[in-house]
Amino acid sequence: MKRGRLTKEEQERRIKSLLLFIYIFRYATRKQLEIFIKVVMNLSSTQWLIDYSKKAGFMDSYYEPLFKTKIYHLTYKGRETIGDQALVEHYHFEKAHAGLNTFIHHNNMIEAFILLKSHLNIKEWVCEWDLRRGKRPGEKIPDGMITLANGINIALEVETRYKTLGILKTFVKKYRYDIEKISRYNCLMVIASSRFNYEGLRRRFYNIAPEFCPRFLILADLGMLELGMCYFQGKMIHIEEAVKLLKEGMQTHGQTA
Repeated sequence: MKRGRLTKEEQERRIKSLLLFIYIFRYATRKQLEIFIKVVMNLSSTQWLIDYSKKAGFMDSYYEPLFKTKIYHLTYKGRETIGDQALVEHYHFEKAHAGLNTFIHHNNMIEAFILLKSHLNIKEWVCEWDLRRGKRPGEKIPDGMITLANGINIALEVETRYKTLGILKTFVKKYRYDIEKISRYNCLMVIASSRFNYEGLRRRFYNIAPEFCPRFLILADLGMLELGMCYFQGKMIHIEEAVKLLKEGMQTHGQTA
């Protein structure tokens, strides 16, 4: 943390950054808030910002006995503080959002967010609950959409469970349409929760769509991502290099970002 007394403006900026992080993912554990403050906000001290934000009424928390952790979410005052966000009025939190079926996936999403923020220049990150506004029930929506500073739009999927071949074929068909036909996204990034899951996805994705995957699929597991590595164009490379190659490929084929 910087030495000396914080200015009011700096204090407000830090609080708003923390609230935006919770807004993106709907809720976070204390450990996740601490990691965000240290890694993304680059502050060494975490306790004051979290405790003050709660005491001031920007966020609230409750203890979740199933996972033995506190869950932090925004209050009405917290939503008002980040009122410049386009869809903030639709934000709401229910304890069911931190249920058994979603908690592990949610944790992997936040871990991916932290790791990607440390390697890429991310302009905007929009999560699934935000993307779903106005969409048809059952319509396939990515877990998140990342817009990089260079304009590239990435559909993000975090995979924690095994998917059958039939489901993966439908999955690929959907994203081929979104990327190749209507240019909704420029590429698809799939992050597996484990190396075992990653190996299976890589093999099956490339068997299903050998012409699509080398051009438009960035694949990694969380361990690879921690090192900044991914699988793209048939090889293991740094994720920054993958984005560079993707941009070059788009320019070659006359795509815009």
